Amino acid sequence: MEQRRFGPYRVVRRLGTGGMASVYEAVHEPSGQRAAVKVLHQTFAQNSDVLNRFFNEAKAANLVVHPGVVHIYECGMAPGGVAYLAMEFLDGMSLHERLYQAGGSLPEQTVIQLGQQAASALSVMHEQKIVHRDLKPEQVT
Repeated sequence: MEQRRFGPYRVVRRLGTGGMASVYEAVHEPSGQRAAVKVLHQTFAQNSDVLNRFFNEAKAANLVVHPGVVHIYECGMAPGGVAYLAMEFLDGMSLHERLYQAGGSLPEQTVIQLGQQAASALSVMHEQKIVHRDLKPEQVT
């Protein structure tokens, strides 16, 4: 199998795929640091509005300093016109996975705690005039 790379990031495995992008676990080759690399599907990379929104996501995330918001390390274009964002790798189970394993519901105190953490992160984002347009359980760790 061909080794996939995005800039200095070597792909280890695919973490997930959505409607506009796929996310991979990767290693930053120079430092050995783990990262999550979000790669815009090739069909969207041809659309300048979508491409600008993709890169603005990186800039917006880095305006916010909060433990509930991932840090973006870099963004760029890989050979072949593939747009990518390299970000902090969060090891753990997503809220979606936790709900599935728990049979669809979590203890009330857990739900309250997760809601408070999400609200805190969103509040800091809103102070910077940033609106998260795609918050879902798969993105909450």
